[in-house]
Amino acid sequence: MIKKIAFLFVLFQLLSCSSSSNMLATSENSLNGKWNWVSSTGGFIGSTITPASEKKTMTIEISNSTIKRYENGKLLSENTFEIKNLHSIYGDNKKMIVIEDRPNQSFEIKDNKLFLNDECNDCYQSEYVRIK
Repeated sequence: MIKKIAFLFVLFQLLSCSSSSNMLATSENSLNGKWNWVSSTGGFIGSTITPASEKKTMTIEISNSTIKRYENGKLLSENTFEIKNLHSIYGDNKKMIVIEDRPNQSFEIKDNKLFLNDECNDCYQSEYVRIK
């Protein structure tokens, strides 16, 4: 009886690990594509900035483990990233885009919108829309 319980416990642990890594892989796949910047809100006074107010366009292109950032069509940066489930300053664990030597960003995808949250106080939440 104890062996059966131990076996079920180990099996449950293995299935839990598998589903967690599958969730992260699915998150990475859903990030893939091109995204246009819509707005960013935050900072010390909670201001909102947009392409119109900043007189620039921002696009991010994500494929597998590479993220490219463009401003007015010109490549600004290209980095490799990982998706990890980490503790967020907003509470609980959240899926994060982790780039070496850069602050982590938690993210959420709703329909065709991507929300990137800087993981620091008085920082910004940015909204992007998927380019079809």
